[in-house]
Amino acid sequence: MTTKAKISVKDAEAHYQSSKENYTIEGAESHLAYYREKHPEYYALLSQNV
Repeated sequence: MTTKAKISVKDAEAHYQSSKENYTIEGAESHLAYYREKHPEYYALLSQNV
């Protein structure tokens, strides 16, 4: 199932960066896992455009 996000990659990247600032944990992988769970539409958009 593909849902087309109503956000740009740039917006998703900015959201990811701001989310990272508000979420401190050891290691980037933990933030990625958190982000994938909490913001799947942004995560999917970013993962498709990396």
